[in-house]
Amino acid sequence: MAKVSAKESYSQYSSILLDLEAKRYKPFYLLMGEEPYYIDKLCRYMSEHILTPEEQGFNQVTIYGSDVTALQIIETARRYPMMAPRQVVIVREGQQVKDIDKLEVYLRQAPDTTVLVICYPGKTVDKRTAFYKAALSKGVVLESAVLREDETAGWITRYASEVQVKITPDAAAMLADYLGTDLNKVSMEMDKLLVLLPVDQRQITADVVEQNVGISKEYTPFALCKAVSFRDLPKAMRITHYFGNNPKSYPWVKVLPTLFSQFVRILKYHAVCRESSSRQEIASKLGMQPYFLNEVETAARHFSLKQTVQAIWTIRAYDARYKSNERGESDDGALLQEIIYKILK
Repeated sequence: MAKVSAKESYSQYSSILLDLEAKRYKPFYLLMGEEPYYIDKLCRYMSEHILTPEEQGFNQVTIYGSDVTALQIIETARRYPMMAPRQVVIVREGQQVKDIDKLEVYLRQAPDTTVLVICYPGKTVDKRTAFYKAALSKGVVLESAVLREDETAGWITRYASEVQVKITPDAAAMLADYLGTDLNKVSMEMDKLLVLLPVDQRQITADVVEQNVGISKEYTPFALCKAVSFRDLPKAMRITHYFGNNPKSYPWVKVLPTLFSQFVRILKYHAVCRESSSRQEIASKLGMQPYFLNEVETAARHFSLKQTVQAIWTIRAYDARYKSNERGESDDGALLQEIIYKILK
């Protein structure tokens, strides 16, 4: 079976949370996947809300996969609750339960008086097993996928919207460039910004990010892509020079993929424009917000299809050179400047 996308993971998470908030509980939850954010969120919600504080003392158990076997989990889950309609059994680090497939026996006749939650972060259960099929049939399965880099800005925008705060597209892009795809890290930084926002200001701008997160809006991979898209050679050179002087904050492995992705978007734009005329349809096919489409449109006017392919070839060639013995004594900043000069000249 194919892996789910990050978009599908969010849809699964939202659906599960909606049922939990409506107190529609299933006897079994398998929360698995490489992205721990949704797993942690759902586990925390269930540990805090299924039972009242008074009921939790006798009827809520948290155990760790490294300490138990499947048989011990089954014995705990089959106990009857005390003075409560149900008990909650949470198994953290479920990936460390060596014989977890044996839980399939429990799932055949899982009691309604127990909510058993298996947290399985970092991995996914083999979908060919009887255990996985039983989990899907008798309970609820969440597969939490990692975001792609080009999806992070959209996730940040949605996160802000959920807490009734607006964030400008350039601010979301700055945070995405700086924080990467680790959703726990992203959400923590967003929560800090929300606390720092004045009561009468419900919008996160690039200036707010610059003042409170320590990111310069002038020197980011996002700003470099924009300078290249507009063929602004002096500005692009200033940015790459800054990156060269700050290699820990802006390493090659962070900057070059962003630049590569930008030219891939331009290439896709050239291809899509041959089939679509509506801006909304083009943005949808490219998987981006209309705000970011403006920049790609401008870049496509500055780079023909042939020039775009040549730029992609240049980036790939320099990446191969960077990873080999051919790079010589050039530092990351100098190599980046060579790339930008060749692309723009």
